[in-house]
Amino acid sequence: MAYTRERLGELLITEGLITREILDDVLQIQAQQGGKVGEVLVRELILTEEQIAAALAGQKGFEHVNLAAYSVDRAAVSMIPERFARSRWVLPIAFEESGRLVLAMADPLDVEAMDDVEVMTSRVVIPVVAGRAQIELAIDKYIASADAFQEVVDSVADSEEESEELSTEDVPVVRLVNQIIREAVHDLASDIHIEPQQKNVRVRYRVDGVLQEIMVLPNAAKAGVISRLKIMGELDIAERRRPQDGRIALRVDERPVDLRIATLPTPHGESIVIRILNSELTFHSLNDIGLSDDHIEQIRVMLARPYGSIMISGPTGSGKSTTLYAALRELNEETRKIITVEDPIEYQMAGLTQMAANTRIGLTFASGLRTILRSDPDIVMVGEIRDPETAEIAVRAALTGHLVLSSIHTNDAPSALTRLVDMAVPPYITSSALVGVVAQRLVRKLCPECRVPLSLSKETLLAAGFTAETAESVKVYGPGGCDACHSSGYRGRIGLFEIMPMDDELTRAFLAQSPSEELREIALSNGMRSLRDDALDKVAAGITGLEEVNRVVS
Repeated sequence: MAYTRERLGELLITEGLITREILDDVLQIQAQQGGKVGEVLVRELILTEEQIAAALAGQKGFEHVNLAAYSVDRAAVSMIPERFARSRWVLPIAFEESGRLVLAMADPLDVEAMDDVEVMTSRVVIPVVAGRAQIELAIDKYIASADAFQEVVDSVADSEEESEELSTEDVPVVRLVNQIIREAVHDLASDIHIEPQQKNVRVRYRVDGVLQEIMVLPNAAKAGVISRLKIMGELDIAERRRPQDGRIALRVDERPVDLRIATLPTPHGESIVIRILNSELTFHSLNDIGLSDDHIEQIRVMLARPYGSIMISGPTGSGKSTTLYAALRELNEETRKIITVEDPIEYQMAGLTQMAANTRIGLTFASGLRTILRSDPDIVMVGEIRDPETAEIAVRAALTGHLVLSSIHTNDAPSALTRLVDMAVPPYITSSALVGVVAQRLVRKLCPECRVPLSLSKETLLAAGFTAETAESVKVYGPGGCDACHSSGYRGRIGLFEIMPMDDELTRAFLAQSPSEELREIALSNGMRSLRDDALDKVAAGITGLEEVNRVVS
């Protein structure tokens, strides 16, 4: 960078970010290992790039921008090539009304880079400061994906019809597929959808539970993209008439990522859905997933039982696996033997013995569970109760000295009881084994960068479920829209929960074959807080919005 090492160090001391002693230590490390003072500070985890960028911007009078929350103008970005942007760590991000180009720079004192951009764009440049890591991510997002897409478009421009010759070894196709996966990982997408249409191929990401269209590919690129993904997943590229499942293990920016790939034949070609599993997942604790203090205490009481069954209920994609892993993290001790059977093993947790179900070889949940019970476990986790045989084995295991955790597909907690009856598990066995049921949903969290306060009438708040007292004082927020949240107004998700411990009154009603509606009324009268009650608490806390709650919870 253009400034001297001492000047940067003195600036950071003046800003109160480091002490003289820290600077002396950093200069010693620099003398031994090389690099710039700022790079050493970041490498040693003393400061972040954003802290250094903000300090430099303040000292030189430049504006500091947070690219994660900035509405980047793609037309501005397209004015310089990717190679130059990466070599100088610069990125055009906007146009001023006067026509001047706003240029994000890791080093705003790099006058030569500014001159080069002015020559390339024929515009006057206004520098602003951003962290190098943010600039790199923005280059990946705005330039690399656009370049890869355009390369494929150019490569098939002369083809009016779909061509099988656009092979898996075609460099533009390889680059495009890699970029689609990389951008999905950066955007924290859970799934990638490659969907052939009549005249094109639509690419969508599921982010925070909601699908977003990312790009539309020309129909001529369909064969190459689908074949490339099937080769990566070790699938039969010649078979297009039946569904196939595969797995891809790769590294994205030095991070290991597992991809589960599923194909589906359609009239316009094979549709592909890719589930993204981050192998470096930091397992959530019960405190991290949205549980209130009262709910955490209720779950911990359940988990403290030496035996019995705990069910996590909810529809597909409601976060049941995350809650199960949070519970296993709570229970994972050297004195306990914990064995799981899952389909698939989504995340590997140290200290657990994990087994994957495989129906192709006859290893079902039921057969796997029988094997597990012969392996001296203290705690058993069954990924999902899908059939009567698995249900009965799991419930009976809970009666024979094992703590059994599992998930089940029901809309609320009381419905889990009637669902087990539907699976032919006798009520007297279920009532004896079941400790409690945790029902849950996931709602999107409002983006903290752009959420906006709403003025809602008292009648609207009362209709939503707030009490009269709460409706008088509650502050409700809604989605705004910025680049950090892809203009959706939401970023990240949090759980909504209702917890139903089994008590004597509930057990008597269940044995009397009361319908689930009556069981629900009993549970609510005994203190169970509904999913909507929990949702309204999170609305009142500014975590999510009423619109999102109404989308997810009835």
